[in-house]
Amino acid sequence: MADEADRAAPNIENAIADGIGDAARAVAEMPAGEPGDCDGCGEWTGRLVRGYCAPCRDRYARFVK
Repeated sequence: MADEADRAAPNIENAIADGIGDAARAVAEMPAGEPGDCDGCGEWTGRLVRGYCAPCRDRYARFVK
């Protein structure tokens, strides 16, 4: 007879698989970026996305989309 843990195992495995799938999709959608000077702070960085470095994207997220 299966106990509660045995019945929950498939649900846990599905939840983990869904999380891995979500993460994989997010990585696939992530823009490549390019090196250059940031439009926000003017500093040089190795990876600009839509012209902004990571700190400026975090700081001005509503403007960078």
